[in-house]
Amino acid sequence: MEVWISGLLTVLLAAWCMPPACHASTADVPSSAFLDDNAAVAAATGVKLGPGYAQGCTPPRPQSWPVTQPRVPPLSPGDKPNFVVIQVDDMGWDDIGLHHPRAPDGASSAGAQTPNVDKLIKGGMSFSNFYAAPLCAMGRAALLTGRDYPRTGNLFNGLGYDAIHLGEATIGNVMQQAGYVTAHYGKWHNSRALGYEPWWRGFNDSWLPSDTYLQVDNLMRHNGRYVQTKGLVEQIMADKLMVFMKQREQDQQPFMVYYAPYAIHATPFFGRDVNHTAISLNESAKAGIYFQPEPYKSWILQQQPPPGEHNARVWAFLMYLDDVLGKIFDYVADSPQLRRNTYIMLTSDNGPSLMYVLDPAGRLQRMPSGMVGDKKTLDSYLESTGTEGSLRNFLAVWGPGVSSGGVSDVLLSLADILPTIAELAGAEGTTHEPWSGRSFANLLQPNSSLSSAQQHRFIFTLVSTGVPEQCPLIIKLMSRLLPILGPDREVLKPQPMLAYKDESGNDVMKHCIVGRYGDFKWFGVNDKVFRLANGSHIELPCNEVTDNQGRANISALFDTAAAAWWDSVVAEPHSFTKPVYQLGLGGAAMAEIDPSNVEASGIVQLQRGSMALNSVVNFTAVNDFGCWKIRPVTSGTYDIYVMYATSLPAGLAATFKLNIWHYTSGTQQRRTRGFSKQHRYTERVSAE
Repeated sequence: MEVWISGLLTVLLAAWCMPPACHASTADVPSSAFLDDNAAVAAATGVKLGPGYAQGCTPPRPQSWPVTQPRVPPLSPGDKPNFVVIQVDDMGWDDIGLHHPRAPDGASSAGAQTPNVDKLIKGGMSFSNFYAAPLCAMGRAALLTGRDYPRTGNLFNGLGYDAIHLGEATIGNVMQQAGYVTAHYGKWHNSRALGYEPWWRGFNDSWLPSDTYLQVDNLMRHNGRYVQTKGLVEQIMADKLMVFMKQREQDQQPFMVYYAPYAIHATPFFGRDVNHTAISLNESAKAGIYFQPEPYKSWILQQQPPPGEHNARVWAFLMYLDDVLGKIFDYVADSPQLRRNTYIMLTSDNGPSLMYVLDPAGRLQRMPSGMVGDKKTLDSYLESTGTEGSLRNFLAVWGPGVSSGGVSDVLLSLADILPTIAELAGAEGTTHEPWSGRSFANLLQPNSSLSSAQQHRFIFTLVSTGVPEQCPLIIKLMSRLLPILGPDREVLKPQPMLAYKDESGNDVMKHCIVGRYGDFKWFGVNDKVFRLANGSHIELPCNEVTDNQGRANISALFDTAAAAWWDSVVAEPHSFTKPVYQLGLGGAAMAEIDPSNVEASGIVQLQRGSMALNSVVNFTAVNDFGCWKIRPVTSGTYDIYVMYATSLPAGLAATFKLNIWHYTSGTQQRRTRGFSKQHRYTERVSAE
């Protein structure tokens, strides 16, 4: 069933609008201009960083540590392992102490301080050629489903495209099918519409903070019910996680936990200062909008070389998170039972956000790897987002039979985590869409070797970051056009707006794709190719393939593979879809806890030319209309409330018409209600 709304008055109607909360920004100066060498940085800023930082295309020498046999013996045949999967927010490759130069003491980090994460890496296995996603929602969709994020209905951080289609099986669904008790704690950026929250998507226990990015005294939802908490959010989440593990120790049930800290994401709205006092948006922005608890910031400010104010804020937040993670790691390691049979996997959703780091010294201190870009930067030389600084990230795995201190440079992505967990758990015969990720369980064992598929693999990413200069069509597609719907009210496939190239051979969606294969990185927007070898992930001219014939041959291989990949994405049943709003899910008893809600951003069709979608839908002309999909789950009588705001001149009024269309096997029936000042009416609907 779908709801249509159209304006009837001969006046200009404009709904109140706010910009998208996660809209990406562009940089006037290419990030590559920040990354030259230490001498240039010192000359320009007067800050001498010393050795251990990238110089040109030469990466810093990586830290080394012993590689030994597994510290935890392999599981016995038939044993069911447990899993703790941690996906940090906005934590990049360079936000790990081991990836920074050494301090004057020769042992500790001169930058980011993460001793507990460092210990996990040294005691387990890490992957240095691991790829996350462009933005938060996409990185979570890939990990949760084991699939390239655009296959799942997820396309962006907002505009209604942050959801995972209800037909997709999440890691929670898969592990429940395999006999596991599942839990989620923390962030959930894959729609908060009824039926899309974690307690509906395969998690037996879920604690979801409702005050986004508020790190103190958060109003949370426990399996849908609101609970006011007191204290530090990440510590509360960690405590609940450890209680959950203790319960599983007692009942002897295998478990899988997905913990998604809000740290170390900046606070885009109202925040709290170090004394937990509410501060305004302006004050928060001046403070760098990072949670910076004491005593961590004071410790960071004592470092040499001086970190700078912005880096100090980020690293204080990171050090606090590292302490929280350390308690979880220690709980597992100190439990004779959990230490024997529990895997810990630690990664992130996307690259770091460097929105306030504009000076060369500060940037190089934050990212000593020298990688170009971050999650919100369009590099003017590359003409693209999707740089190594935004996509390349870390993955650490600790657990039974895992090599201690091992490092692999095999090409992996977030989508590989679920297939790996399923193989380790022996989760055979589970129902899910075909995974695009591949298991790397074979690589966790000592003296393992790559399979042929792991050696010869393309990884492609749709870099839908909201930057119109790179991919203008996808921004228009999400905000002003929306995909064309077929007679069945589903997204029509194929259609010209979703093509890799048009009929004349001109690039369409190719502009929005980047790829990796072997040592090579390719940008679809301009066919630039870089060779990223010997630990250098630096997209500067010194790593660029400039031989015309060589570049043409390599880019042609990427182009062919990317076109096939994109065609397969478009053909997916769930790609480019939006939420279907569930009416009465859970029955009357659940309605008081988790009522049905239809979000403006979920619009699937609109009047092209005059309307636009941001955080809300903007009606600007007579007969503008919007369409949402609703699925009645429980038959009954419902009160319908319509909320809107206008910028009409005094004395003028607006009238909306609300149409209820029933679609069944291609047929439709309509009931119409008009209202102006009346914002509520009652409708009887059937779940049939």
